[in-house]
Amino acid sequence: MALEQPERDVPERDTAETSGDIHAVDQRPPFWHMVLLGLQHTLVMYAGAVVVPIVVGAALGLTGAQIADLISIDLILAGVGTLIQAAGVWKFGIRMPLVVGAASSGIVPMVLVGQSHGLPTVYGSLLIAGLIWILAAPYFSLLLRLFPAVVTGTVITLIGLTLIPVGIRLIAGSDPSSHDYGRLSHIGLAAGTVALMVVFRRLFRGLLGQLSILLALVVGAIIGWSVGIGSLSQVAHGPVIGIIGPMHFGALRFDIPSILLFLVIVFVLMVEGSGQGLAVGEVVGKPVGPDDIARLLRVDGLMTLCSGFCNGFLYTTFGQNIGLIALTKVRSRYPVVVVGVLLILFGVFQPIGRVAAAIPEPVIGAAAIVTFGALTVSGIQILSRVDFDRSANLTIVMLSLAVGLVPAFAPNFYRQLPDFAEMFCKSGVATGTILAIGLNALFHSSEKDRHVC
Repeated sequence: MALEQPERDVPERDTAETSGDIHAVDQRPPFWHMVLLGLQHTLVMYAGAVVVPIVVGAALGLTGAQIADLISIDLILAGVGTLIQAAGVWKFGIRMPLVVGAASSGIVPMVLVGQSHGLPTVYGSLLIAGLIWILAAPYFSLLLRLFPAVVTGTVITLIGLTLIPVGIRLIAGSDPSSHDYGRLSHIGLAAGTVALMVVFRRLFRGLLGQLSILLALVVGAIIGWSVGIGSLSQVAHGPVIGIIGPMHFGALRFDIPSILLFLVIVFVLMVEGSGQGLAVGEVVGKPVGPDDIARLLRVDGLMTLCSGFCNGFLYTTFGQNIGLIALTKVRSRYPVVVVGVLLILFGVFQPIGRVAAAIPEPVIGAAAIVTFGALTVSGIQILSRVDFDRSANLTIVMLSLAVGLVPAFAPNFYRQLPDFAEMFCKSGVATGTILAIGLNALFHSSEKDRHVC
Protein backbone atom coordinates (compact mmCIF):
# COMPACT_ATOMS: atom_id res chain seq x y z
CA MET A 1 0.00 0.00 0.00
CA ALA A 2 1.41 3.41 -1.00
CA LEU A 3 1.08 4.97 2.43
CA GLU A 4 2.83 2.25 4.40
CA GLN A 5 6.30 3.50 5.35
CA PRO A 6 9.24 1.19 6.14
CA GLU A 7 10.53 1.22 9.69
CA ARG A 8 13.81 3.05 10.15
CA ASP A 9 15.63 4.85 12.89
CA VAL A 10 15.93 8.30 11.36
CA PRO A 11 13.85 9.75 8.50
CA GLU A 12 15.96 10.42 5.43
CA ARG A 13 15.54 14.00 4.36
CA ASP A 14 14.38 14.48 0.79
CA THR A 15 14.21 10.72 0.20
CA ALA A 16 11.06 9.84 2.13
CA GLU A 17 8.62 7.71 0.19
CA THR A 18 7.79 9.50 -3.04
CA SER A 19 5.71 8.71 -6.07
CA GLY A 20 7.64 10.04 -9.06
CA ASP A 21 8.63 13.57 -8.08
CA ILE A 22 5.88 13.90 -5.47
CA HIS A 23 7.06 13.86 -1.87
CA ALA A 24 5.18 11.68 0.61
CA VAL A 25 3.85 14.86 2.25
CA ASP A 26 2.04 15.80 -0.97
CA GLN A 27 0.64 12.37 -1.82
CA ARG A 28 -3.13 12.14 -1.54
CA PRO A 29 -4.49 8.92 0.04
CA PRO A 30 -7.85 7.44 -1.05
CA PHE A 31 -10.80 9.50 0.17
CA TRP A 32 -12.01 7.26 3.00
CA HIS A 33 -8.47 6.65 4.16
CA MET A 34 -8.05 10.42 4.46
CA VAL A 35 -11.29 10.75 6.41
CA LEU A 36 -10.42 8.03 8.92
CA LEU A 37 -6.84 9.22 9.36
CA GLY A 38 -8.13 12.77 9.75
CA LEU A 39 -10.62 11.66 12.42
CA GLN A 40 -7.78 10.01 14.32
CA HIS A 41 -5.75 13.23 14.24
CA THR A 42 -8.80 15.22 15.34
CA LEU A 43 -9.52 13.07 18.38
CA VAL A 44 -5.88 13.19 19.45
CA MET A 45 -5.81 17.00 19.48
CA TYR A 46 -9.45 17.68 20.45
CA ALA A 47 -8.95 17.90 24.22
CA GLY A 48 -6.14 20.42 23.78
CA ALA A 49 -8.30 22.41 21.39
CA VAL A 50 -11.21 22.95 23.79
CA VAL A 51 -9.49 23.29 27.16
CA VAL A 52 -8.50 26.94 26.61
CA PRO A 53 -12.04 28.35 26.12
CA ILE A 54 -13.27 26.28 29.08
CA VAL A 55 -10.56 27.59 31.43
CA VAL A 56 -10.74 31.21 30.22
CA GLY A 57 -14.55 31.25 30.35
CA ALA A 58 -14.64 29.82 33.86
CA ALA A 59 -11.94 32.21 35.14
CA LEU A 60 -13.84 35.22 33.74
CA GLY A 61 -17.15 34.08 35.23
CA LEU A 62 -18.93 33.51 31.93
CA THR A 63 -22.13 31.48 31.83
CA GLY A 64 -22.27 27.91 30.54
CA ALA A 65 -23.95 29.12 27.35
CA GLN A 66 -21.23 31.72 26.77
CA ILE A 67 -18.50 29.13 27.31
CA ALA A 68 -20.23 26.84 24.80
CA ASP A 69 -20.21 29.74 22.32
CA LEU A 70 -16.49 30.25 22.90
CA ILE A 71 -15.81 26.55 22.30
CA SER A 72 -17.81 26.70 19.08
CA ILE A 73 -15.94 29.69 17.63
CA ASP A 74 -12.62 28.29 18.88
CA LEU A 75 -13.14 25.05 16.94
CA ILE A 76 -14.14 26.95 13.81
CA LEU A 77 -11.06 29.19 13.93
CA ALA A 78 -8.82 26.21 14.71
CA GLY A 79 -10.33 24.39 11.73
CA VAL A 80 -9.76 27.31 9.37
CA GLY A 81 -6.19 27.69 10.62
CA THR A 82 -5.51 23.97 10.20
CA LEU A 83 -6.92 24.05 6.66
CA ILE A 84 -4.66 26.95 5.71
CA GLN A 85 -1.63 25.45 7.46
CA ALA A 86 -1.93 22.07 5.74
CA ALA A 87 -3.31 23.12 2.34
CA GLY A 88 -1.59 26.49 1.94
CA VAL A 89 -3.06 29.73 0.62
CA TRP A 90 -0.70 32.21 -1.06
CA LYS A 91 2.03 33.03 1.49
CA PHE A 92 0.13 31.45 4.37
CA GLY A 93 0.53 27.82 5.46
CA ILE A 94 3.57 25.56 5.66
CA ARG A 95 1.81 22.84 3.59
CA MET A 96 2.76 20.17 6.11
CA PRO A 97 0.65 17.86 8.34
CA LEU A 98 0.32 20.36 11.20
CA VAL A 99 -2.79 21.36 13.15
CA VAL A 100 -3.63 24.73 14.70
CA GLY A 101 -5.35 25.32 18.04
CA ALA A 102 -5.78 27.76 20.90
CA ALA A 103 -2.54 28.22 22.82
CA SER A 104 -2.67 27.34 26.52
CA SER A 105 0.01 29.97 27.19
CA GLY A 106 -2.54 32.56 26.11
CA ILE A 107 -4.78 31.77 29.09
CA VAL A 108 -2.90 33.94 31.59
CA PRO A 109 -2.90 37.23 29.61
CA MET A 110 -6.53 36.72 28.55
CA VAL A 111 -7.63 36.22 32.16
CA LEU A 112 -5.50 39.07 33.54
CA VAL A 113 -6.61 41.59 30.92
CA GLY A 114 -10.19 40.30 30.90
CA GLN A 115 -10.52 40.71 34.67
CA SER A 116 -8.96 44.17 34.74
CA HIS A 117 -10.15 45.73 31.46
CA GLY A 118 -12.86 43.45 30.08
CA LEU A 119 -13.13 41.20 27.03
CA PRO A 120 -13.30 44.09 24.49
CA THR A 121 -9.73 45.01 25.52
CA VAL A 122 -8.67 41.36 25.27
CA TYR A 123 -9.90 41.16 21.70
CA GLY A 124 -8.47 44.54 20.73
CA SER A 125 -5.09 43.32 22.01
CA LEU A 126 -5.43 40.05 20.07
CA LEU A 127 -6.09 41.94 16.84
CA ILE A 128 -2.96 44.09 17.19
CA ALA A 129 -0.84 41.15 18.38
CA GLY A 130 -1.95 39.05 15.41
CA LEU A 131 -1.14 41.84 12.95
CA ILE A 132 2.37 42.30 14.41
CA TRP A 133 2.80 38.50 14.35
CA ILE A 134 2.12 38.40 10.60
CA LEU A 135 4.45 41.31 9.86
CA ALA A 136 7.28 39.86 11.99
CA ALA A 137 7.04 36.31 10.58
CA PRO A 138 9.54 36.64 7.67
CA TYR A 139 12.14 38.29 9.89
CA PHE A 140 11.78 35.80 12.73
CA SER A 141 12.12 32.89 10.30
CA LEU A 142 15.63 34.04 9.35
CA LEU A 143 16.79 32.76 12.74
CA LEU A 144 16.59 29.15 11.45
CA ARG A 145 20.35 29.06 10.93
CA LEU A 146 20.54 28.95 14.73
CA PHE A 147 18.93 25.48 14.72
CA PRO A 148 21.55 22.80 13.90
CA ALA A 149 20.88 19.16 14.78
CA VAL A 150 21.97 19.53 18.40
CA VAL A 151 19.41 22.33 18.90
CA THR A 152 16.64 20.82 16.76
CA GLY A 153 16.91 17.42 18.44
CA THR A 154 16.88 19.03 21.88
CA VAL A 155 13.81 21.14 21.06
CA ILE A 156 11.83 18.20 19.63
CA THR A 157 12.71 16.00 22.60
CA LEU A 158 11.74 18.82 24.94
CA ILE A 159 8.39 19.32 23.20
CA GLY A 160 7.57 15.64 23.64
CA LEU A 161 8.66 15.47 27.27
CA THR A 162 6.80 18.69 28.10
CA LEU A 163 3.57 17.37 26.59
CA ILE A 164 3.59 13.96 28.32
CA PRO A 165 2.37 15.45 31.65
CA VAL A 166 -0.68 16.78 29.77
CA GLY A 167 -1.72 13.20 29.07
CA ILE A 168 -0.96 12.16 32.64
CA ARG A 169 -3.24 14.91 34.00
CA LEU A 170 -6.05 13.76 31.73
CA ILE A 171 -5.77 10.30 33.27
CA ALA A 172 -5.11 11.05 36.94
CA GLY A 173 -6.67 14.51 37.29
CA SER A 174 -5.21 17.99 37.56
CA ASP A 175 -5.40 18.39 41.35
CA PRO A 176 -3.20 15.96 43.34
CA SER A 177 -4.90 17.04 46.57
CA SER A 178 -8.32 15.91 45.34
CA HIS A 179 -9.75 12.78 46.95
CA ASP A 180 -10.38 11.14 43.58
CA TYR A 181 -6.96 11.95 42.10
CA GLY A 182 -5.42 8.88 40.44
CA ARG A 183 -8.55 6.75 40.61
CA LEU A 184 -7.73 3.14 39.83
CA SER A 185 -10.67 2.89 37.43
CA HIS A 186 -9.30 5.79 35.38
CA ILE A 187 -5.77 4.39 35.39
CA GLY A 188 -7.13 0.97 34.44
CA LEU A 189 -9.13 2.43 31.54
CA ALA A 190 -6.07 4.33 30.29
CA ALA A 191 -3.87 1.24 30.60
CA GLY A 192 -6.45 -0.84 28.74
CA THR A 193 -6.60 1.77 25.95
CA VAL A 194 -2.80 1.71 25.59
CA ALA A 195 -2.89 -2.10 25.53
CA LEU A 196 -5.48 -1.97 22.74
CA MET A 197 -3.23 0.34 20.73
CA VAL A 198 -0.37 -2.10 21.07
CA VAL A 199 -2.54 -5.10 20.13
CA PHE A 200 -4.08 -3.35 17.11
CA ARG A 201 -0.68 -2.11 15.98
CA ARG A 202 0.75 -5.63 16.28
CA LEU A 203 -2.13 -7.49 14.61
CA PHE A 204 -3.17 -5.14 11.82
CA ARG A 205 -1.32 -4.04 8.70
CA GLY A 206 -1.93 -1.27 6.21
CA LEU A 207 -4.70 1.21 6.98
CA LEU A 208 -6.00 -0.61 10.06
CA GLY A 209 -2.51 -0.59 11.56
CA GLN A 210 -2.25 3.14 10.91
CA LEU A 211 -5.64 3.61 12.58
CA SER A 212 -4.67 1.65 15.71
CA ILE A 213 -5.00 4.73 17.94
CA LEU A 214 -8.42 5.65 16.54
CA LEU A 215 -9.69 2.08 16.99
CA ALA A 216 -8.39 2.01 20.56
CA LEU A 217 -10.04 5.38 21.25
CA VAL A 218 -13.41 4.12 20.04
CA VAL A 219 -13.24 0.85 21.99
CA GLY A 220 -11.86 2.62 25.07
CA ALA A 221 -14.65 5.22 24.96
CA ILE A 222 -17.34 2.53 24.72
CA ILE A 223 -15.82 0.67 27.67
CA GLY A 224 -15.57 3.90 29.67
CA TRP A 225 -19.18 4.88 29.01
CA SER A 226 -20.37 1.39 29.90
CA VAL A 227 -18.67 1.50 33.32
CA GLY A 228 -19.73 5.06 34.14
CA ILE A 229 -16.56 6.97 33.19
CA GLY A 230 -17.83 9.76 31.00
CA SER A 231 -21.36 10.04 29.66
CA LEU A 232 -23.30 10.72 26.48
CA SER A 233 -26.21 12.19 28.42
CA GLN A 234 -25.48 15.80 27.41
CA VAL A 235 -25.16 15.15 23.68
CA ALA A 236 -28.85 15.79 23.00
CA HIS A 237 -28.93 18.98 25.10
CA GLY A 238 -28.14 22.37 23.63
CA PRO A 239 -28.43 23.94 20.18
CA VAL A 240 -27.77 22.01 17.00
CA ILE A 241 -26.07 24.95 15.32
CA GLY A 242 -24.43 27.74 17.27
CA ILE A 243 -22.19 30.51 15.98
CA ILE A 244 -21.80 33.86 17.71
CA GLY A 245 -21.47 37.03 15.67
CA PRO A 246 -18.41 39.32 15.35
CA MET A 247 -17.49 41.43 18.39
CA HIS A 248 -20.09 39.59 20.45
CA PHE A 249 -18.73 41.05 23.69
CA GLY A 250 -18.67 44.67 22.51
CA ALA A 251 -16.67 47.07 20.37
CA LEU A 252 -12.91 46.54 20.49
CA ARG A 253 -10.84 48.60 22.90
CA PHE A 254 -7.09 49.13 22.78
CA ASP A 255 -4.74 49.43 25.75
CA ILE A 256 -0.97 49.62 25.17
CA PRO A 257 0.15 47.75 28.36
CA SER A 258 -2.33 44.98 27.55
CA ILE A 259 -1.03 44.75 23.98
CA LEU A 260 2.56 44.51 25.25
CA LEU A 261 1.54 41.72 27.60
CA PHE A 262 0.16 39.72 24.67
CA LEU A 263 3.25 40.44 22.57
CA VAL A 264 5.41 38.69 25.19
CA ILE A 265 3.34 35.55 24.67
CA VAL A 266 3.47 36.02 20.89
CA PHE A 267 7.28 35.89 21.04
CA VAL A 268 7.09 32.67 23.06
CA LEU A 269 4.66 31.15 20.55
CA MET A 270 6.86 32.17 17.61
CA VAL A 271 9.75 30.28 19.19
CA GLU A 272 7.52 27.27 19.83
CA GLY A 273 5.96 27.44 16.36
CA SER A 274 9.39 27.46 14.71
CA GLY A 275 10.27 24.38 16.72
CA GLN A 276 7.07 22.63 15.60
CA GLY A 277 7.84 23.39 11.96
CA LEU A 278 11.37 22.02 12.26
CA ALA A 279 10.04 18.98 14.13
CA VAL A 280 7.53 18.01 11.48
CA GLY A 281 10.17 18.50 8.78
CA GLU A 282 12.43 16.00 10.53
CA VAL A 283 9.61 13.50 11.06
CA VAL A 284 8.37 13.55 7.45
CA GLY A 285 11.87 13.81 5.97
CA LYS A 286 11.36 17.09 4.13
CA PRO A 287 13.65 20.12 4.62
CA VAL A 288 12.08 23.15 6.28
CA GLY A 289 13.55 26.55 5.43
CA PRO A 290 12.95 30.17 6.46
CA ASP A 291 10.15 30.65 3.91
CA ASP A 292 8.32 27.60 5.30
CA ILE A 293 8.58 28.87 8.87
CA ALA A 294 7.41 32.33 7.78
CA ARG A 295 4.31 30.80 6.16
CA LEU A 296 3.66 28.76 9.32
CA LEU A 297 3.93 31.80 11.60
CA ARG A 298 1.72 33.90 9.35
CA VAL A 299 -1.14 31.43 9.86
CA ASP A 300 -0.81 31.64 13.65
CA GLY A 301 -0.81 35.41 13.41
CA LEU A 302 -3.74 35.48 10.99
CA MET A 303 -5.97 33.35 13.21
CA THR A 304 -5.03 35.45 16.25
CA LEU A 305 -5.87 38.62 14.30
CA CYS A 306 -9.23 37.09 13.29
CA SER A 307 -9.85 36.30 16.96
CA GLY A 308 -10.02 40.02 17.61
CA PHE A 309 -13.18 40.20 15.52
CA CYS A 310 -14.54 36.70 16.11
CA ASN A 311 -14.05 36.29 19.89
CA GLY A 312 -11.35 33.63 19.68
CA PHE A 313 -7.97 33.13 21.33
CA LEU A 314 -4.24 33.20 20.74
CA TYR A 315 -3.59 30.51 18.15
CA THR A 316 -0.53 28.39 17.59
CA THR A 317 0.60 25.39 15.60
CA PHE A 318 0.24 22.33 17.83
CA GLY A 319 2.95 19.70 18.33
CA GLN A 320 0.58 16.99 19.59
CA ASN A 321 -0.02 15.44 16.18
CA ILE A 322 3.62 15.22 15.12
CA GLY A 323 4.03 12.20 17.37
CA LEU A 324 1.08 10.54 15.64
CA ILE A 325 2.82 11.00 12.29
CA ALA A 326 5.99 9.44 13.66
CA LEU A 327 3.96 6.52 15.01
CA THR A 328 1.80 5.76 11.97
CA LYS A 329 4.41 6.69 9.30
CA VAL A 330 1.64 8.45 7.33
CA ARG A 331 3.27 11.68 6.21
CA SER A 332 0.63 13.04 3.86
CA ARG A 333 -0.75 16.48 4.73
CA TYR A 334 -4.18 15.71 3.30
CA PRO A 335 -5.55 13.84 6.34
CA VAL A 336 -4.77 17.04 8.27
CA VAL A 337 -6.74 19.03 5.70
CA VAL A 338 -9.61 16.74 6.71
CA VAL A 339 -8.92 17.68 10.35
CA GLY A 340 -9.60 21.30 9.45
CA VAL A 341 -12.94 20.40 7.89
CA LEU A 342 -13.91 18.23 10.87
CA LEU A 343 -13.06 20.94 13.39
CA ILE A 344 -15.25 23.42 11.51
CA LEU A 345 -18.09 20.88 11.49
CA PHE A 346 -17.60 20.24 15.21
CA GLY A 347 -17.84 23.97 15.83
CA VAL A 348 -20.90 24.59 13.63
CA PHE A 349 -22.85 21.39 14.42
CA GLN A 350 -22.51 21.27 18.16
CA PRO A 351 -23.92 17.74 18.81
CA ILE A 352 -20.94 16.32 16.86
CA GLY A 353 -18.57 18.26 19.06
CA ARG A 354 -20.42 17.15 22.19
CA VAL A 355 -19.92 13.47 21.25
CA ALA A 356 -16.18 14.03 20.84
CA ALA A 357 -16.11 16.00 24.10
CA ALA A 358 -17.84 13.10 25.88
CA ILE A 359 -14.94 10.70 25.26
CA PRO A 360 -13.59 9.86 28.74
CA GLU A 361 -10.49 11.86 29.62
CA PRO A 362 -8.44 8.76 30.58
CA VAL A 363 -8.93 7.46 27.04
CA ILE A 364 -7.76 10.73 25.49
CA GLY A 365 -4.90 10.83 28.00
CA ALA A 366 -3.75 7.36 26.96
CA ALA A 367 -3.61 8.44 23.30
CA ALA A 368 -1.78 11.60 24.30
CA ILE A 369 0.94 9.75 26.23
CA VAL A 370 1.57 7.37 23.32
CA THR A 371 1.78 10.09 20.66
CA PHE A 372 3.86 12.45 22.83
CA GLY A 373 6.19 9.55 23.59
CA ALA A 374 6.58 8.95 19.86
CA LEU A 375 7.48 12.63 19.40
CA THR A 376 10.10 12.37 22.14
CA VAL A 377 11.65 9.39 20.38
CA SER A 378 11.84 11.42 17.14
CA GLY A 379 13.90 14.02 18.98
CA ILE A 380 16.15 11.34 20.43
CA GLN A 381 16.69 9.93 16.92
CA ILE A 382 17.93 13.32 15.76
CA LEU A 383 20.19 13.63 18.80
CA SER A 384 21.67 10.23 17.94
CA ARG A 385 23.34 11.95 14.97
CA VAL A 386 25.06 14.45 17.26
CA ASP A 387 28.69 13.92 18.30
CA PHE A 388 28.44 13.53 22.07
CA ASP A 389 32.16 12.90 22.35
CA ARG A 390 32.32 16.69 22.22
CA SER A 391 31.55 17.96 25.71
CA ALA A 392 30.00 21.14 24.25
CA ASN A 393 27.14 19.17 22.69
CA LEU A 394 26.56 17.22 25.89
CA THR A 395 26.37 20.49 27.83
CA ILE A 396 23.90 22.05 25.38
CA VAL A 397 21.49 19.11 25.55
CA MET A 398 21.91 18.49 29.28
CA LEU A 399 21.24 22.07 30.42
CA SER A 400 18.54 22.86 27.86
CA LEU A 401 16.47 19.80 28.75
CA ALA A 402 16.95 20.32 32.48
CA VAL A 403 15.89 23.98 32.41
CA GLY A 404 13.13 23.41 29.86
CA LEU A 405 11.51 20.72 32.00
CA VAL A 406 11.34 22.85 35.15
CA PRO A 407 7.76 24.13 34.50
CA ALA A 408 6.56 20.57 33.82
CA PHE A 409 7.72 19.37 37.24
CA ALA A 410 7.30 22.61 39.22
CA PRO A 411 4.58 24.78 37.63
CA ASN A 412 4.99 27.57 40.23
CA PHE A 413 8.78 27.65 40.13
CA TYR A 414 8.89 31.13 38.56
CA ARG A 415 6.02 32.70 40.51
CA GLN A 416 8.30 35.26 42.25
CA LEU A 417 9.38 36.75 38.90
CA PRO A 418 7.69 39.83 37.39
CA ASP A 419 4.60 38.96 35.34
CA PHE A 420 6.31 39.40 31.95
CA ALA A 421 9.25 37.17 32.91
CA GLU A 422 7.02 34.59 34.58
CA MET A 423 4.84 34.15 31.49
CA PHE A 424 7.89 33.61 29.31
CA CYS A 425 9.67 31.24 31.69
CA LYS A 426 6.54 29.15 32.28
CA SER A 427 6.88 27.93 28.70
CA GLY A 428 9.49 25.24 29.11
CA VAL A 429 9.79 24.85 25.34
CA ALA A 430 10.58 28.56 24.94
CA THR A 431 13.15 28.69 27.76
CA GLY A 432 14.78 25.44 26.68
CA THR A 433 14.91 26.55 23.04
CA ILE A 434 16.43 29.95 23.84
CA LEU A 435 19.01 28.31 26.13
CA ALA A 436 19.92 25.71 23.48
CA ILE A 437 20.35 28.44 20.86
CA GLY A 438 22.45 30.56 23.21
CA LEU A 439 24.68 27.70 24.33
CA ASN A 440 25.12 26.53 20.74
CA ALA A 441 26.18 30.05 19.71
CA LEU A 442 28.60 30.15 22.66
CA PHE A 443 30.25 26.78 22.04
CA HIS A 444 30.01 26.70 18.23
CA SER A 445 30.70 30.31 17.40
CA SER A 446 33.04 29.55 14.48
CA GLU A 447 31.84 28.30 11.10
CA LYS A 448 34.05 25.21 11.50
CA ASP A 449 32.40 24.33 14.81
CA ARG A 450 28.91 24.70 13.39
CA HIS A 451 29.66 22.20 10.63
CA VAL A 452 30.87 19.48 13.00
CA CYS A 453 28.30 19.82 15.78
